[in-house]
Amino acid sequence: MIQEVTRLRNRPCKHGRMNPDDEFPRLHGQAIDPAALAEEGEPFADLVARHGGEPFSVSQPNGWRVLRRRGEAVEIGAPLDPERTLWQLASVRPGEEVWFIDEPEPLRASLANRRRGLELRWPDAVRRDAAPDGFAVDIVNTRDTRWEPDGDGFHVVGTVAAVGDESFSIGWATMGGPRAVPLDPGEYARVPVQIDRSSWATLTPGAYDLHALLVPLMVRSEPLRIGISAKTIELAQMAGRSRDSDRHRRAKEEDLRRQRVLLDATSRLADIGGAIDDTATEEEAIAAIETLLGVDPAGAREVFQASVSDLHAASAVWRRERIAETEEKLAK
Repeated sequence: MIQEVTRLRNRPCKHGRMNPDDEFPRLHGQAIDPAALAEEGEPFADLVARHGGEPFSVSQPNGWRVLRRRGEAVEIGAPLDPERTLWQLASVRPGEEVWFIDEPEPLRASLANRRRGLELRWPDAVRRDAAPDGFAVDIVNTRDTRWEPDGDGFHVVGTVAAVGDESFSIGWATMGGPRAVPLDPGEYARVPVQIDRSSWATLTPGAYDLHALLVPLMVRSEPLRIGISAKTIELAQMAGRSRDSDRHRRAKEEDLRRQRVLLDATSRLADIGGAIDDTATEEEAIAAIETLLGVDPAGAREVFQASVSDLHAASAVWRRERIAETEEKLAK
């Protein structure tokens, strides 16, 4: 599941300065200060009330502490075992309902610890003139002990930069990706490198450096010198136009579906009013419209959220014209 889009800028860190996001242990994907994890904590009800939330009964009533702050909101947690390896988490924002995570979360090691011993190496089998989907890299365990994943994946993204350019950035969408597997000393896993075709399509033929990054463990490869041909650029451009065309068609099909539903509802405005008159909630009203008009839940929601002018008979003429025009464009 995609959660967020992140960008890594390739710029050096000042020597000796700790990077908390890299070196702190993690809960629910977030870096947490070890000092917060070591606190004794306090009752859930007291902590929630102090931060503007409405307390309620929880299975772990004690040991709660603030783990992170995000503006007015605080993310709080309590350990469920003496070793503090399993945590119950929640989020509190003043005046809003407390967001409670039902499933306990394991405390995971820092990214720096989890990637220790891993290297990315370009295999000899990789062609230097491949298309964007033709590159792979080896994830190698260089230590003399087994590397064990800790909820990690083997998802590698790549970016193309000018030869010798070290100012590039790499963007990626957070996702599960291929599941990581244990690696004995010297073992490796060969995985594909995901490269954005749209960025490839903007290049000109010539020599470039390809950089790979294992995310989110932040293991970087050495640059691979590649040659990008006019042919692979043209193919990437064609693929982009095809994707744009598909998205455009889906948008037209969705608009056609909506216009047909609203046109059919126009002649039933009085019946719709009667059907929802005795309903108490939005869900009940949508269910009543669904039954009355014989449409799916999405269509019923469109009708429920439509304005009176959308459903008035005066809109029927231009709506029929719009439907006919859309149908003609989709038929081409």
